[in-house]
Amino acid sequence: PSINPYETLGVEINVSDAEISKAYKKLALKLHPDKLQQKANLSETERERLAHQFHDVKEARSFLLDPEHKEARQKYDKKLKSDLLRKEDDERRERFMSDRRKRMRDELRSKEKQAEQKKKWR
Repeated sequence: PSINPYETLGVEINVSDAEISKAYKKLALKLHPDKLQQKANLSETERERLAHQFHDVKEARSFLLDPEHKEARQKYDKKLKSDLLRKEDDERRERFMSDRRKRMRDELRSKEKQAEQKKKWR
């Protein structure tokens, strides 16, 4: 998916399908275009933004609950969990890294960026 469906619905990755449905219903009622038409004080751009948000909520629900997306959801969940573990490991490593090593790492990253930029100009 182009957006994180869990963030879109405001739920954690390990919630039940019932909780996903509950979050979807709450957001759908809030963002539904028919509800928005009752609010006369919204600008056209605000209506479009909310309509787009409603579409994202529908897509997120579909991805998380529809059986046709089950395999894709499992792959997505594995990737999210892997990314989270990697981030936690990086943060732990960062806490125990000496200042000298942090400087060396930052210098290396800087040199790598410069090399990439030179590569693009060629």
